[in-house]
Amino acid sequence: MKKLRISLNILFVVCILSPFISFADDSECVLLLYHRFSDEEPKSTSTSPKVFRSHLEYLIENEYKVLPLSDVVQRLKAQEKLPKKCVSLTADDGFLSFYTEAYPLLVKYQLPMSVFVSTESIDKSYKLMMSWQQLREMSGLVDVYNHSIKHLHLVDQDALTLQNEITLAQERITKELGIEDKFFAYPYGEFDDNTYSLLNSLGYIGFGQQSGVVSNESDFLNLPRFSMSGPYATMDSFTLKINTLHMPVDSEDPKAMVISGDFMPLLTLSFSRSLTTYERANFSCYVSGQDKPELKWLSPQMLTVKSKKPLTIGRSRYNCTMPSEERGRYYWYSKLWLRL
Repeated sequence: MKKLRISLNILFVVCILSPFISFADDSECVLLLYHRFSDEEPKSTSTSPKVFRSHLEYLIENEYKVLPLSDVVQRLKAQEKLPKKCVSLTADDGFLSFYTEAYPLLVKYQLPMSVFVSTESIDKSYKLMMSWQQLREMSGLVDVYNHSIKHLHLVDQDALTLQNEITLAQERITKELGIEDKFFAYPYGEFDDNTYSLLNSLGYIGFGQQSGVVSNESDFLNLPRFSMSGPYATMDSFTLKINTLHMPVDSEDPKAMVISGDFMPLLTLSFSRSLTTYERANFSCYVSGQDKPELKWLSPQMLTVKSKKPLTIGRSRYNCTMPSEERGRYYWYSKLWLRL
């Protein structure tokens, strides 16, 4: 009993002296999002093939564990551990440059990747998009998932259009490639309550375009991915993002993305644990194209975030970070808003 009391006292002192609380990152993974692989326009959605090569080489040289997306989702859903330094590579849209530029590098380094395709562009043989045959050729290293039929903005679509955009695209992918996993990447990262509810009722896993790290605490209808296109593809940005940690957010209110009426939305975040005084003091948030928002701590486990100016029409983000106990590693959370 005396030894136990001494051990507890030592543990108490250690916790008091440390400004951080250490949590294992063996149930987390960083998902990266690419689009085009090109040195040409448009820069905002393109990643230079040379830069992509540097990304892959860095992952290998620094012993990151690059897993297929299906493995990551399966383990998280089953509450199983993931390897430390877990990363999964994804790309949206199915541009031909994926086949001509990215795929040869994946073969060279034997790294898996997933691509979300809009099926109409394939069926109609659009010049800049991949074909079904090219997608079949990549089987084994590249998994193909659902990005709708026409790549529409899904917000405010009627029920039949939403249903068809998701289910008919899935039927085409299954027929052509035999892939049955119900993974869906929202076009433009956008959805409304109807789209979210439909995806849930159909049994899909949803992938967004907001920043953050996936964990078994994540919303599996809106899993975050870090953009690796344009200015976000630099090596500094890349190394920062692949070392981030899941922000321990337990719930967000509102969950909805679309805002109307009040264009300075109030976001309430609840955390799965009490944040330390140090963590709260160094918790920072940013708003797209604005100064820092107003932060108000309601308790060590609850915070509100509110922009100081109305959000502009289109997509905006609240991005929040918090330092971890490891130098250069940050917890990261992002909320995507859509003002119509």
